[in-house]
Amino acid sequence: MLTAILLPLLLLVLAPPVAAQQQGPQARIGTWTLTTVADWQAGAASGTMVTNNAGGELRLADGQASGSFISVPFKTDFAANAAGLLWEAELPPGTQLSLALRSRITPPEDAGEAGWSAWYQLESGNTRSATGGWASPHVVALPRGSEYLQLRVNLSSDVARASASLRQVSVSYLDSASTFPTFAAGLPRQPILFGPETLTQRPAVIARRDWSGRVAAAQPGRSDPLGVIVHQLDTTLTADASLELVRALLAYQTQVLGWEDLSYHYLIDPEGNLYEGRLGGPTSRVTQVAGGDRAVHVALLNPREEPLSPTAQSSLVSLLAWLGQAYDFAPTGQHSVGSAGGRTTRPNIAAHNEVVPTAPDPYGPVQNALPQLRTLADQSTVRARWYFAEGNVSDYSQRLSLFNPTNSPADARITLVRPGAAPVARIVDVAPGARSDLTINALVQDENALPAIVESSVALLAERSMGLTSDIGGGPGISRLSRVWYFAEGSTEGTNRTFLVLFNPNATSAQATVTYMRRDGTSLSQEVQIAGQDRLVITVGDITQPDGSMPLQGTNFGVQVIANQPIAAERTMRFGPGQTGMHTGRGIATLAREWHFAEGTTEGDFRMRLLVLNPNRHMANLEVSFMGPDGQQELRRYAVPPRTQLTIDANEVVPNLGVSTKLRSDRPVAVERSLHFNNGATGSVGAGATAPELRWAFVDGRTSDATYYLCVSNPGYLPADVTVDLRFSDGAIGSQRFRVPAGARYTMAVHEFYPDEAAVTAIVRATQPIVAERSLFPGGGARGGFTVLGLPLP
Repeated sequence: MLTAILLPLLLLVLAPPVAAQQQGPQARIGTWTLTTVADWQAGAASGTMVTNNAGGELRLADGQASGSFISVPFKTDFAANAAGLLWEAELPPGTQLSLALRSRITPPEDAGEAGWSAWYQLESGNTRSATGGWASPHVVALPRGSEYLQLRVNLSSDVARASASLRQVSVSYLDSASTFPTFAAGLPRQPILFGPETLTQRPAVIARRDWSGRVAAAQPGRSDPLGVIVHQLDTTLTADASLELVRALLAYQTQVLGWEDLSYHYLIDPEGNLYEGRLGGPTSRVTQVAGGDRAVHVALLNPREEPLSPTAQSSLVSLLAWLGQAYDFAPTGQHSVGSAGGRTTRPNIAAHNEVVPTAPDPYGPVQNALPQLRTLADQSTVRARWYFAEGNVSDYSQRLSLFNPTNSPADARITLVRPGAAPVARIVDVAPGARSDLTINALVQDENALPAIVESSVALLAERSMGLTSDIGGGPGISRLSRVWYFAEGSTEGTNRTFLVLFNPNATSAQATVTYMRRDGTSLSQEVQIAGQDRLVITVGDITQPDGSMPLQGTNFGVQVIANQPIAAERTMRFGPGQTGMHTGRGIATLAREWHFAEGTTEGDFRMRLLVLNPNRHMANLEVSFMGPDGQQELRRYAVPPRTQLTIDANEVVPNLGVSTKLRSDRPVAVERSLHFNNGATGSVGAGATAPELRWAFVDGRTSDATYYLCVSNPGYLPADVTVDLRFSDGAIGSQRFRVPAGARYTMAVHEFYPDEAAVTAIVRATQPIVAERSLFPGGGARGGFTVLGLPLP
């Protein structure tokens, strides 16, 4: 009897200090213990017997293979809405013990079975309390207001004369309803704060402080998880009861079991509510379950015989997809666990009973759905997202080109954002190693504001082509939003017009400061606001001061954009007689001390310039090397004053020569190269590479009615052997090889090797790091053209 009295008191005394830090209302906890001969004899028994061992012990009667015990009803000290069990038992091999609990609200006298709830099975798996006894790892939900409890024990044995022996059961009942009346639907949600930046959207959770009222420090044990373990709490909940159960679970695991915190990092209820559980996020190590393995523990609050609701499944899939990308484990993959002497593999997303064979959960419907859930999580993982701020099918022809460099088929979701109207979405299939094109003018007409987002669960590459009848432009999209953007080139001089296109794909509006830095060292700033899921186009030459002046007309400048949240920024320029020339492309998100350009020429009527923007408050000193095809070099040095744009005219330095260029600076700067031809009526501008790479990809391209050049620069000190793999629209492939000497460049005329190809995609790979660009000239340049840097491949 002394043990029965001390055990619940001891558990409360041993509650860790973190529980004492709980703020706000607390769950009430009461205990009912069965441990003496009198306790066991008071109930209804069948096939069992009571012995005096350990002061009172329940076991199978002699000769019985199974038996049961049902206690007398117990009156609680207060109305409860949840309960859990702790017990002490011996389980010889071949014997089984199961415990169940039920409750009622009204007194049981003369009512028979009427008024009792269903029996709730409580199983331990491998769970123990802080004092070492067996325990159910979680609570079950009781009908709110339950005041009577009853315990059922089932014993069975597969071995003659062997039996499990049950010495003590402590029923912990809790009231978390009266102290916390708030519904989950009324609590705020916020994106998960932990983990690295991901393309996959962070799920929105109900934060721990919002549902528990607890402010406490996370426990120190930390490690990056190797996967996820899915648990299932067998419970039937009404829509307003899940919040109470989660709060009861926190009180039970910390104050009854004596654990330092919740054992589940996240919990999901049937309504799809996602609760932040364990403090410290996914890297907080759980030592109480699954052997302390490096895993994120996710608990599903769901009846054992029912599948997940669509909303709960959606929340789970989103969470699994984000976790897999954040901590670098594939949802459909496996990983190795164990020590060097006994390692095994298990799924990255594993069921609790796959990790702990004695665990009963997850149960049938959820267990059977796990393979599909892994696949859905993999398909929901965003491994590529491309933003195109510019989009205009009223004035231009526009096409998106997608290339799948992987061995897996891809579904690309293309969303055309129409500010003030419903977006237009399309799914485009892209076979492994293939390219697919989507003509935007065929989907939408007469829209002059049409930014686009391309998403895929496969690492797709995406380019956009925009064209007039007199010139074309384009290039890759923006793979990462940024709060800061730079453009080294900008001009309203002569026929030039410059448009800044700022796209805010976020739900909330963004504020930005745009600063224009001129060649004479003067600057001008303006404050702008970009509505959520909208874009803003700034016609730079039309900016007007309060006194009516237009200070950015007839001038040249660089641009710095600083926003209060990440956005996408592009620049479109029109120029030439009758505005026949155009180019458009992404801004520079990161300044660098080194820039490389593979393409460049001052031959014929080409005019080449380097535009350098120094946004720093100190002078930048430059060293620029122009490298010819045979390795000859011309070196120049320049100084760029603070917050100033500098123009370097390559035609004056290396006239009538095809060159690649390397620029070094003692401070981070932004650098672009412009190439104009057809007497300045057509041309393009674009940033260079900040470092050479071993592999480059070019999605778009054609040799049908166009000349196509791949230009490769080798800025290193060793020769580079280069292989160009080409894929065509009919599935055919081609390959070319050449060597580029150290410090030299090589230009490959693709149209001479493969003429009249409607679509050409190229992968350039080398034995030494190189820089690769593509130049495309419709009609041999008669209808303009543009040059663009390739996309680096891992």
